[in-house]
Amino acid sequence: MPKVKGQPKQGQRARPQPRKRAPAPVPVEPARADLTSVLTGFVMVVALIVAGAALLGGSMSKVGDGVGNAFDSAAVGLGFAVQDVQITGLGDDVRRASLVQQMSGVAPGDNMFRADPHEIRRQVLATGQVTSAHVYRLWPNQILINASPAKASAIWFDGEGQQVVDSTGQIMEGLSAKDYSELVLLTGVDAPEGVPALLQFLARAGSVSERVSYAERVSRRRWDVKLRDGLLIRLPADASVMRATDELIALETSTDLSQRSLARIDLRVAGRTFLEPLDEQGASGTAAES
Repeated sequence: MPKVKGQPKQGQRARPQPRKRAPAPVPVEPARADLTSVLTGFVMVVALIVAGAALLGGSMSKVGDGVGNAFDSAAVGLGFAVQDVQITGLGDDVRRASLVQQMSGVAPGDNMFRADPHEIRRQVLATGQVTSAHVYRLWPNQILINASPAKASAIWFDGEGQQVVDSTGQIMEGLSAKDYSELVLLTGVDAPEGVPALLQFLARAGSVSERVSYAERVSRRRWDVKLRDGLLIRLPADASVMRATDELIALETSTDLSQRSLARIDLRVAGRTFLEPLDEQGASGTAAES
């Protein structure tokens, strides 16, 4: 019988064949949740809520609540929850900053997507404690409110007591009128509403602002300004105050009103200023048109 090449001879042990190494396993990366997966999951949750409400006979309002809650939970789970509400621009006025934060309507734990900067700004301005406000969402979890404090600008005597009024016409609660005795005194019904127009007049009327005794609100639409020397300046409706101020400045420049003995200056009619002089005994005389 012919010998087969490679076979061991009789009596010899066969050499063990070397084993082949198994291929190394391919590393498997851990699964990562991408945005598509999250959105898909959220849509499925919403669908289940709607289906469950329909089966149980729930109303659409309940469905809306369920969707809203699911949305909030998803946002918070992804890290989009308010962690901090920062108030800047108010200096060391802790009381006012606390009030602004409280009235902003946003608090730690809220859904960042629901924190509407425009609505927050509206609520902050409604406090009457600031003259301007800017709201920023600092993603993923901070709200920044930068506000300018309203300044005390007048004291209003409402018939019973005195209240501090700011430059926007808002009553500043918690402030004592005794601490602001240098401010102009207001009288009349709803006087605070006309404060912005009055301040515009005083800011441009030169020396008049330094001689004001008080300002009386008339018919809830205009001002009579009484000076310490007895002169009464009758202003038009608030919308025309700037026009009247320009006419008074022009008249003061051309005729030197401060050197004339006048009882009244009437600026209510556009283009026609009425001057009422004092007679020799100090009583009002006949009005003259200028």
